[in-house]
Amino acid sequence: MAADETLTARKRRARRGHPAAVKRPAAAIGLGPGPLAAGLVAVILWGLAPVATRAAVAHLAPLPLLVLRLTVASVVMLPWAVPVFRRLRPRAAGRLLAAGILGLVGYNLPVTIGLRWLPASTAGLLLATEPVWVMLLGRVFLAERGGTRTWLGSAVALSGVAVLAGPGALAGAGGYRGLAGAGLVLAGTLAFGGYTIVLRPLSQAYGALGATAASTVIGTLPYLAFAGTLSGPALAHLDPAVWGELAFLALGSTTAGLLLWNMAVLSGGTTRVSLLLYLEPVVAVLGAAAFLGEHVKPLTIAGGLLILGGVAAASSSAGGGVASQHGRDDA
Repeated sequence: MAADETLTARKRRARRGHPAAVKRPAAAIGLGPGPLAAGLVAVILWGLAPVATRAAVAHLAPLPLLVLRLTVASVVMLPWAVPVFRRLRPRAAGRLLAAGILGLVGYNLPVTIGLRWLPASTAGLLLATEPVWVMLLGRVFLAERGGTRTWLGSAVALSGVAVLAGPGALAGAGGYRGLAGAGLVLAGTLAFGGYTIVLRPLSQAYGALGATAASTVIGTLPYLAFAGTLSGPALAHLDPAVWGELAFLALGSTTAGLLLWNMAVLSGGTTRVSLLLYLEPVVAVLGAAAFLGEHVKPLTIAGGLLILGGVAAASSSAGGGVASQHGRDDA
């Protein structure tokens, strides 16, 4: 009789969508080929974003580039953003605005400018430090505690940043301009850390996809004030390759990457799928070498290994996958 009551209660919870309604054995929960393929494609799209941005900013200034890219992406994301706007409470509106400014302006603008002076491979490795900044900001503003392994991993990752942004690594990357580029990319990663923390409650309330889409639309609005930077004659003289890079950034990296990533996380679970993110800087380095002809120096490899090792140690100790709330607009 007790067993029948338990079964009946479980069925009722299942009809209501209760998370404890159905329990599957741990062995049955795996990362199948569908979620794996979707997550892998998203990571490849994000890893190639610095490569495409680096190529595009050689022909188009950062501001008009972002106006074009983010406007197109926001229009495509509107179907996911509108339901959030309809349900948005006044108190959450301020948080959404802050997330949009941090993510779309604080992140994308400095990273895009920095890529004018910094090799895409170096930028891709610096962007891999984002989980470390999320943890550091969480400690400062949310009093989130981290174990010894977390802080040691963060220190190792930051030592990799010092290697990548040091005089030896940037000697052939434009000197002070290369240093300024590295500083801008790191400023962008810090802003993304703030974006992740601010967006987290909205993702819990409205879903990761809806919250990210809504923040993208909101964060794009300030760029519309600079629509006048788009020059018709200048755009008409852009090579087809540049238009292809813009389309890739707007529709591939920003839109398709976001949709595929959320599909993968929903089907395969955040912890498992987020492990794929360790491939993102690798894709950036390989893409920069293949498409831009960048020569990867031993110092770049050493710094990259320190960053990846430090991030892996810090993230595993923190109890979650690396950048588990990765829904973003990669530069």
